[in-house]
Amino acid sequence: MTYLVITSQIDITDDSTKALISTLWDREIDQNSLLNNPDFHMIDGREENSIGIEQIKELQEEMRYKPFLEKYQIALILDAKKLTTQAQNAFLKTLEDSSDTTIYILITGNERDLLPTIVSRSKKLYSKAKVKNKTNKSDLDMCFENDDLVYCFSIFEKIAKEKILSLQYLDTYLNSLQEELRNGIKKGRDIDRVTEKISLVNITKGQINANGNRRLLLENLYLQIQDIADSNP
Repeated sequence: MTYLVITSQIDITDDSTKALISTLWDREIDQNSLLNNPDFHMIDGREENSIGIEQIKELQEEMRYKPFLEKYQIALILDAKKLTTQAQNAFLKTLEDSSDTTIYILITGNERDLLPTIVSRSKKLYSKAKVKNKTNKSDLDMCFENDDLVYCFSIFEKIAKEKILSLQYLDTYLNSLQEELRNGIKKGRDIDRVTEKISLVNITKGQINANGNRRLLLENLYLQIQDIADSNP
């Protein structure tokens, strides 16, 4: 799996990057523990004129192994626009051969800086704006359908502080999905995408009722919903 995080803050401390890795590893992380984790690898292109094929080959070698501590080996490329065309072509081969326990995260300010073949093989996540201070009903209804990861994760962080609020939030989203399902049936539309979302929401509700980590469960559900959107244009 490859994630393409499009953000104006090209930094390892970017909220979207930390939130994504926390969700993938199913635990809270901080910068120090991340940098010292044997399952985390990084190419930092911020101070480089370019990121060449040799650096990609070194990364490929590091990513050959199974995870030591975590669920996934994660490779992060900061300022991915610095990848040369040759390096990007080599990286394509890496994506094709990667295992189920290998995840790549590319951080860039603009997806147009990368080859279309890389963009098409990546799941795009956006960090568009500063976090809003208030959450209103429309936010709660539609946040799972919003592609602004940082904004939505900030909402989840607030909601997850209370179990009842988390379940109410999921019920609100579930009601909107059920309404979409009913309308789809009436109009003869393909409802597979909606039924898949409903199933995921119900699974997440069960996990929250079983006292799972509410914030991480909501974040993981968001990523799963985004996957469905990407696979069903």
